[in-house]
Amino acid sequence: MTTVAFPASSTDSTDSVRIARLSQMDWIIARFSKMDLIVAGVLAAATALFLVGHLSLPLSPMEDASMLLRYSQNFARGHGIVWNVGERPVEGATDFLYMVLIGLISRLMHMDVKAAAVALLFVSQVVSVVVMYAGLRRLYRAPMLVAAGFAATLGLGLGYHYINSGFSAPFYGLFALLTWCVGTTCVLEGVTRRRALWFATFGFITGLIRPDGVILAGLMLCSTLYGVRARRLLLVVSFGAIFAVCGGIYFAWRLHYFGFPFPVPFYAKHSGGIQWANLKLSSRTMVEMLLPFLPLIGLGFRSRSAMRQLAVWLITVVPFTALWILILFENNHFSRFQYVMVPLSMFFLGGLVTVWWRELESTRPREAETLKRPLAAMMALMFVFAIIYNMHLYLKPFSNVGAQELGLRLQPYAAKNYSMVITEAGDLPFYSEWRAVDEGGLNDSFVARNKGLLTEAYIDRYQPEILMYHVWAMHRTVADLKAQTEGVVSPEVTGKLSLNDAMMHNYAVKHGYVLAAVWGGTYCDYHVYWVKRDFADSDAIVSAIRDHPYYMQETGQLAYDFRDAPAPSIPCLI
Repeated sequence: MTTVAFPASSTDSTDSVRIARLSQMDWIIARFSKMDLIVAGVLAAATALFLVGHLSLPLSPMEDASMLLRYSQNFARGHGIVWNVGERPVEGATDFLYMVLIGLISRLMHMDVKAAAVALLFVSQVVSVVVMYAGLRRLYRAPMLVAAGFAATLGLGLGYHYINSGFSAPFYGLFALLTWCVGTTCVLEGVTRRRALWFATFGFITGLIRPDGVILAGLMLCSTLYGVRARRLLLVVSFGAIFAVCGGIYFAWRLHYFGFPFPVPFYAKHSGGIQWANLKLSSRTMVEMLLPFLPLIGLGFRSRSAMRQLAVWLITVVPFTALWILILFENNHFSRFQYVMVPLSMFFLGGLVTVWWRELESTRPREAETLKRPLAAMMALMFVFAIIYNMHLYLKPFSNVGAQELGLRLQPYAAKNYSMVITEAGDLPFYSEWRAVDEGGLNDSFVARNKGLLTEAYIDRYQPEILMYHVWAMHRTVADLKAQTEGVVSPEVTGKLSLNDAMMHNYAVKHGYVLAAVWGGTYCDYHVYWVKRDFADSDAIVSAIRDHPYYMQETGQLAYDFRDAPAPSIPCLI
């Protein structure tokens, strides 16, 4: 039986030279039987059926995804990459390529942007499953059970959460997996010009999808350089050329089009210091998502060759996990920022198991024959456990129907060029199509570069018809609570949320706004709505906010209007 392991010299193998000379199609189907095609087809179909069965209808993206879809919608309608139609371009959608592709699909296929996002993510998840299976079979000669098991676990795993919520994780994960597969090919079979170019191209696309994808691609390059034994310069030159030429053109265009080198959320969310707590959160997330397979890492310590294989993976995974100490860990719904590590980690672990098994077959065939059935049963049980485990991960309910329904009630007034200043800047702007100022600065270059703070003059530029802010009375000091509920700002109040809430409260009082509603499931967590007086639709908009049921974000709890209730004097959990 052929042993699949890290070769002493990747260019000495006759098999490597032969495979390098195969045509592109032969490279794909080499050692890939008709049964493999059937299994891959069954896996793809099973994944598709699973995703359809778990698709939430009507389509309801989460708050942060709605922000991105607003950009896609404006782009699809020919307005460019803008937050507010008619204003200068701004990129609050950090998932750049994902956002653009949704807009293109929507425009070309005449689809709603929500449906376009679901279609793109759906296809990405199915293709990832096929790549997982084909890659393990093709590169490692993995037993069919191992390849199919890891592919099925990926397909029946967390991907449906991101499809329902509208996050780019499956699309991002697909191109990270493709990059990793090509890098693994270089490690196992040698570096060729074609492989080096494909590695750089997939890595560049990964970087276009999300900004942290650039760092991820660089880490995968480091892993591959460590794993290969020859022609490292070809990898470096190809990678550098693609990123320098294509990346340089893209970066120059960004500066010209947006006026800033980085997406707006970079300025709003960059922590300005090391957030050590994020390292714990990020590490825990990685362990949580890979928990059923973590015992397999022990196979990486059995020999020097295996430890080298393990090091290739760790060179990428460990720094990427630690990266989040530099960035605020907000809005990491369903651990979407770390999910990109899951497909490539599963691919690595599938390869690690296979290399060990092939070595056992080669060196101790009798023992391998004895262990074959028990080990197959253990692997099958592990895959079943992993699938069940994933189905029970991240089941905390999330609902944003309240903001969505309100946004739809406000949408008929969008043609009048009304505007709102809000903290919850996803669903309301997307569904209402009003001009909007994002209080958090994720979609507003002025606020982001003003240290995340609103000013009265900036609010006054928009003369907003609606002011809305979110009061969290939990885990706050008395001073923070007074700032949020009464607009009283004392020296110890430094939080951006409290300062901006106070700014909007005081602006509303100063300019005579109507307190339309104070919607909350409890008086510890509520949404405050103010409406401008004395414009044509003032009463109608107050009614749209006040006279309909309202449901709280995340919990979906039916809210109570606390307008006439006394404000809490101390935070709820002090």
